[in-house]
Amino acid sequence: IIQTQFNTLDDKELIEYWLNLLQYLCISTETSDVVVQCYRQVCKRDIWTYANLLCVISVKLNEQQLDDVIEFFMNGLVDKDKDMHKRCAESIAKIALTLNERQLNKVFECLMNAFESGIITICDDCAHALATISSQLGGKQLDNAFQCFIHRFPLYIYNDGYYTDATQFIMKLKEGQLDHVFKCLIGQLSDEEEYDGVRIQCAESIGKISMKWNEKQLIDAFNSLIDIFVDASCSESEAVHEAIAAITVKLPEIQFDNAFNYLINWMKNK
Repeated sequence: IIQTQFNTLDDKELIEYWLNLLQYLCISTETSDVVVQCYRQVCKRDIWTYANLLCVISVKLNEQQLDDVIEFFMNGLVDKDKDMHKRCAESIAKIALTLNERQLNKVFECLMNAFESGIITICDDCAHALATISSQLGGKQLDNAFQCFIHRFPLYIYNDGYYTDATQFIMKLKEGQLDHVFKCLIGQLSDEEEYDGVRIQCAESIGKISMKWNEKQLIDAFNSLIDIFVDASCSESEAVHEAIAAITVKLPEIQFDNAFNYLINWMKNK
């Protein structure tokens, strides 16, 4: 009955209202199947609503139903429509916590194969999907994802977008990998020809993940940031200053005193 009525509806707001109500009917395998089918009916008309609702009900779906949702999102990733690609990539990241190990591995392999074959041109959204999935899996998959970003899409390492923030991924990396990230961030931050927006993101990332730096990295980060801060443009100064503050409080006592005195003297001479 519900499915039949959807075919006759032409009011977008009314359709969205009923679709939102349907999520509460996911109380059994049978009713969940009906809800998913209803959602599929509006897929082509409104991919954003459809994908969002699938994410909402994903926690209520059984393994087979979730497999079908995964397949839909993975197929959407290779769609030429940019909105479809973006929404499906975002959705994969959203439902990652509801997937079991088999499903996580399946998505991980599909993403890696798609990147390597060139079927998908890696972007912020699908990179974040890979980061989220590999963070759940850890181990070899996390290492492989890291290598993928370093060689194919280093931009993701200092991404701090609302939906694609790389911080959680970076926090799970090993010390040697963090050293590589550190050099990448400092290198981009020091590049005067780089866009201000990118340099600001680098400074913010250095501050955000400062609790993961070892003593040497903290000292090196502070020294590099100080050198950059002196020459930074007005647009960059605030971001660099915040990163310096985040790192300074984590320095060993002697270095903290030196850093504190340096900053005080700099302010006096400003």
